[in-house]
Order: sequence, then structure tokens, then C-alpha cells
Amino acid sequence: MMFNQKISTLPFYQWLLHQRENRLFLVWVGLVIAIQLSIFKVIYPFPNFMPPDSNSYLEAAWSNQLINMWAIGYSKFLRFVSSFTNSHFILVLLQYIFLQLSVIYLVFTIRYLLSPPKWVFVVLLFANILNPLVIHISNYVSSDALFTALSIVWFTQLIWILHKPTKYLMVVHALVLFFAFMVRYNALYYPFLSIIIITISQLAIKTRIKSIGLIILPLSLFIGSTEYEYYKQTGQAQYSAFGGWQIAANALYGYAHAKQKNVATVPARFRTLHSIVNRHMDSINQLRYRPDNEVAIYYLWDFKSPLKIYLKKVQQNDSANNYFRQWASIAPLYADYGRYLIKKYPSEFMQFYLWPNLLKYYAPPPKFMGIYNMGMDSVEQVTAGWFGWKNKYLPTFYKEKKIEIAEPFQIVSPIINVVFVVSYLAFILLLGFHKINSLSKRVLALAITIWFTNMFFSVIAAPIELRYQIFPIIFTFCFTLLLISFIVEECKLKESKSLRQEIMQNNLLENLKIKNL
Repeated sequence: MMFNQKISTLPFYQWLLHQRENRLFLVWVGLVIAIQLSIFKVIYPFPNFMPPDSNSYLEAAWSNQLINMWAIGYSKFLRFVSSFTNSHFILVLLQYIFLQLSVIYLVFTIRYLLSPPKWVFVVLLFANILNPLVIHISNYVSSDALFTALSIVWFTQLIWILHKPTKYLMVVHALVLFFAFMVRYNALYYPFLSIIIITISQLAIKTRIKSIGLIILPLSLFIGSTEYEYYKQTGQAQYSAFGGWQIAANALYGYAHAKQKNVATVPARFRTLHSIVNRHMDSINQLRYRPDNEVAIYYLWDFKSPLKIYLKKVQQNDSANNYFRQWASIAPLYADYGRYLIKKYPSEFMQFYLWPNLLKYYAPPPKFMGIYNMGMDSVEQVTAGWFGWKNKYLPTFYKEKKIEIAEPFQIVSPIINVVFVVSYLAFILLLGFHKINSLSKRVLALAITIWFTNMFFSVIAAPIELRYQIFPIIFTFCFTLLLISFIVEECKLKESKSLRQEIMQNNLLENLKIKNL
């Protein structure tokens, strides 16, 4: 039975490459991946861009910056690729192959360690390989594909640490974690989970301490160097200026529906900003359609947002005229102001930011993934220059810029999440944890822990979009199907057992009748 079969005595890579069936699956997967990419690039011969993210990543790569609006890791990746080629196709190809390899690594790990039925493995493999989100996100000049791939590898390595941790695995895991941490701020909770898993692993105590040190030391150095660079450029040490802006933007969704706090009653350092916020709230309260009706990017990016208005005021008083320095310099103030508003208006924050964002986690909107190049036919000059294009025009197979394939995932994602939770509860009610081996228990506990942690972190951190949720969609789908398979097997076993009991009872009655005769 699944979750209980003995693991192969062959090492994983030998099992993967030397077993004939696995080799055949890998060949078929390679063919499917190649065909899928070929067809896709006929339709979209050029990458997809999402201003301002893509432009900012490219500008940071061009000037080899150490800090940027977004995490600097993806810009470093772009610069690394550019040292070999400026081909946009190669960039997309690398992102696509890395993401697909991470999916293959996860699915074959599940087969090797958890022994699902063959049909479950086949569905998991090809459903994930053919997932249209995978190829679409790989076509973006954005950190999403790289971060999703790193996240899948990180999660899969945690499974291996629970099974059979080795020193080599610990080193590679620390590297993967470090790269994920550099590429996206969403990885902030990853080190904590990794440390917990290493702590409860079968490693010797000294090896555990060294492994945890391998994680903490590089991350501490990276955080320290980032804060120092911010200090040099803005005069204030901080790890993420974007985080300060995001906290303030999130808080304003709650304050927008609260009773306004008098400017004189707020701390002196917030008063100028707070007066701008109050005037803004007065004006949008008169509107029939509020621009902040949806928890999205309004307070963060719209030029009419009070945060942007305050930035403009700062720019007027700053002769240096360095946009990034000005933008980053006020981030600590925004972070403190956002926390202040959340503490003062927790119920409004929960009602008008957390709850709507939780619903978005349940059914993530496509947003950037739903439209090609934000509906534009051209790109910025920095993009054309980076890839060596003679013009800025982006031709596509279809004139329609909308990407229809992203829409169904607003239905698919909630179905996967609901079925996962229901299946997990059914598994518990069927006393599943008493019927499976110790490794399977730990892996299922890991899956539900990451599912909940990712949900809470995502909802609190920023407005949800589909492109942020591809990693949880992939691993949740995998474990949903595994749990359903277990439940089906259990129901069949119970039905078979009850049928045998019924036959035995009938036989017993027949024997009694014969004896009585």
C-alpha cells in the first residue's frame, strides 16, 4: 500500500537512470517539454514583461546594483546569463528547463519515497509538466519562474532531509535556500522551517549544528551587506525598502474604512504624512467607485496614492533628485506608520485587508499573468538594449493580448485547496497516521505545515496574485492526489473486508444448516 512500501535499496539517481521504466518516462517527458516549448514560442516568440518589475530588474542588472526595489537575486541571475549570451530565447529556455527539472525532481522523489500507484505517478508527472502556468511564468522577465523552481527544490530537499540527510545534501540545501532568499522576499520563512526540519532529522548533533550554521551564516552576511548598502545610499540601515512601502500600503486598506484619527494625536514624525492620508481618504469617500475597492496595488503604485504624493513632496525638498534613494529613504517611516495604523485599527485591517486577501489566496486573480506585456506592443529602451534588439516592437501570433489560459486557475486553485483540506481531514478520520510508515507521517506533516505557513505569510505580506502561488498549487495538487489515492485504497480494503466477512458468515450459516439436517 502507498505510504507503507519499502524504499528501493538503489540510490535515488541510480534508481532514476538505471530502471527502464523511469528512463522511458524521462524520455517521454523530454519530448513533451520540447514540443510544448516549440509550440509556445511560435505563439509568443518574445518574452513577456511586467512593468515596472521587468524594467527594474534589467536596470539593476545593467548597472550591477547591490540593492534594488525588489530582491536583487534575479538581477544577478540576468547578469550571469548575459555573461554567456544576450539571447532572450536562451533566458526563457533556462528558466523553463530549471522549473521543469524541479517539478520532475519533486514527482520522482514522491514515487521513490512514498510509492504511489502507477496511475497516480503518471497523472502527477504529466499534469504538472503540461501545467500551462509553468511555461507562461517561464516566459516572463521576472523572478517568478526562478523562485518557483527554487521553492520546489527547497521543499523536495526537506523531504529528503526527513528521509536520509547527508552532509552533501546539507551543503546543497543551504545553497538553494540562500539563492531563494536572494531572489524573492517570500522566502523569509524558509530558513525557519529548514532549521526545524534539520533539528528533528536523524543527523548527529554536531552535524545538525554545522548544517544550521551553513544556513544562518551566509544569510546573515547577505542581510548585513544589504543593510549596509542601504545605509550607504539612504543613511538608514534596512533589509527591504519595498517591505516598508508594502506594510504602509496594506495598512491603508484598513484605515480607509476607519474613523479618521486627528493629525495632532499621531506621533510628530507621522503628522505630515498622516495629513496627506486624511485628505486622500476624505476625497475617495466622496467617490461612487473607490480606487481601493480591491486589495491590489493602488496604495503602492498609483500616483494618486497618498504614499506617492508624500514621496513627491520629499522629492521637491531633495536637491539630489535620485529617485531610488528618495523612494528607499522614506521606507522605514512607512513601515513604522503602517504598523502604527495596524495596531490602532486591527479590526479594520482584518476586515478590509486580511479577509479580502485570504479570499484571493483561495482564488488568486491572474493580474499580470492574464495579459501579454500589459497590453502594450513595445518595451522600454533598457529592455531592447539588454537583449540587443534593433527596435522595441513585440510581435505575437495573436493580436489579442489577453492570456485566456490563466483564467481557469481562479477555479482550479480553490478546488485543489478545498479538496486538499477535505482529503487531509478524511485521512485523519480514517486513522491514516496509524497505518503508514514513519517517513510518510513526517512528509505529510511537512506538507500541511508548509501549506498553512505559506497561506498565512502570503495573506499578511502582500496582495495575492496567481504568479505568486504556482509553487503551492503544484505541491498541493501532488499531495491532494496522494491522499485521495490512499482514501480510495482504504475504502476498497474495507469493502473487501466486509465482503469476506459476509461470505464467511454465509458459509457458517450453511454449515449449521447442514449439521441440523
